Amino acid sequence: MAKPKFLEADETAFDNNLKIVKNEVEDELEKLFGSKNAQKTNNVTAPPRDFKVVTPKPGFCIKSFKVNTNEKYFINVCHTDEIPPPEDITEEELTGILQTDEPSSYRIPMSISEPRITKDKSNNPCDACDIAVNPKFFYKIEKSILFKDFFLALIAEALSDKYNIQIKVDKCIILTKRKFIGTLVSHRIRNNDVKTVLDTYKNPSSGDRELLEKLNSNLGTKTKPLIQEISENELNQMKIKSEELKMNSTKIKEEISLAASTVPEFKLRAKVKGQNVDEVQAELYMPKCISSSEIVLNVGEDRILVESMKHGYLFDKFVNYKLDQDRVNAVFDKTNKMLQVRVSVVAG
Repeated sequence: MAKPKFLEADETAFDNNLKIVKNEVEDELEKLFGSKNAQKTNNVTAPPRDFKVVTPKPGFCIKSFKVNTNEKYFINVCHTDEIPPPEDITEEELTGILQTDEPSSYRIPMSISEPRITKDKSNNPCDACDIAVNPKFFYKIEKSILFKDFFLALIAEALSDKYNIQIKVDKCIILTKRKFIGTLVSHRIRNNDVKTVLDTYKNPSSGDRELLEKLNSNLGTKTKPLIQEISENELNQMKIKSEELKMNSTKIKEEISLAASTVPEFKLRAKVKGQNVDEVQAELYMPKCISSSEIVLNVGEDRILVESMKHGYLFDKFVNYKLDQDRVNAVFDKTNKMLQVRVSVVAG
């Protein structure tokens, strides 16, 4: 099994804006450290671990599709306190980061599991992986459309860069009725990776400084050499990779900066049948959209969300009725650029 790696920021998307802690599922611990009984018998103290094995708490499940195919790809977004949070910034500060070409120290620590095969609700095989973040950042992406779009773009870049898996960001759907698919796996969080993230904090708290001091003490003198010789071939490969990432990150930055910037013209009405509301109907004018593939529709128990990240449209409305999420009909008319959404209302 390959050893876990900490991907440096300049090897990922967004020009040093992203840190990723790649995990490996904890296995064969007895081979590495010996069983507890063996330790007692031989009176040998196991060496201190330079990582922690944690099982994150479930958050929400994202359903997407692989690029150029109709294959489903599920991402279980979960959270654990063992992963440090990114520095707390506002939406305005994030917008400023996205609109500049200057390198930023802002990073999102996350732990990404190995892709695996699991079963969907129809018991058909499908691809899935888990991505764990700190609870504070998890709650932020739950509440903020901008941070959610930013996070979706980051995980798409991470999956592409690490596993060569390309997903359709504009087709990502957050499943409201299930928090994860399959079984959540354990994550191995390396102390050195946590230390690297804490080192980037501009204004660390007293708790952060205390943890950093403890990690420095435990890790001792394990440091990277300041100067390393790089061959001409390695240098050329680094230049090519840098140009590719720059082009990709610029495109995604533009899309995210547009996200949630325009509320489309709309009509929202309730259809009455007898004495009760039978259906909620929404009609949205989205002139920049060419096809339905550029539109994401999410229906919650009392909420209708329509979004086009590419063109910056966002329609997010709560209604005073309980919606039937399994009885939704949506049609996009390419001629008049009109999206019509009809959602049945649960009786009673």
